[in-house]
Amino acid sequence: MVVVIIAVMTTIGVLSMGTLGTDREIDAELERYADALEAAHEQAQLEGRDYGVRFLPGSYEILAYAPDRQRWESVAEDRLYERHEFPDGLQLRLEIEGKVLQLGADPPTAPAVPQVVLFASGDVSPYRVLLQREGVDRTVTVEGRPDGTLEILRPEERRT
Repeated sequence: MVVVIIAVMTTIGVLSMGTLGTDREIDAELERYADALEAAHEQAQLEGRDYGVRFLPGSYEILAYAPDRQRWESVAEDRLYERHEFPDGLQLRLEIEGKVLQLGADPPTAPAVPQVVLFASGDVSPYRVLLQREGVDRTVTVEGRPDGTLEILRPEERRT
């Protein structure tokens, strides 16, 4: 059942993205991110535990909260959730509550903490991710809504 739901949501996401735009690499990254996020959102509700997205400069990963250890941990058993590096030249900007967060590498002893939480209840902390290729005036925006849905806005779609 979960696989069917994920497949349907992925198909909807792919169809909504279409073939607009000239940067296929950004589109591929958005598709991969949407797949990972939708799967984690479903998993959080099925398992009854919180998942989160941790953004770093040039990468992101999905974490799961381990209540028995009271910390966020990588989901090592699933390649979809592992740390994913963006291709060279793609820049990421994260906005939460209208404020741009400075993404920096965590100190080696610091625990991993996500900026976006996918709650077991199905709620998601709202956010906005902007992807842009260096030297190109084209920014694609992903808006994460409180109900867990994603809206992808491309420059060509904003003009219409």
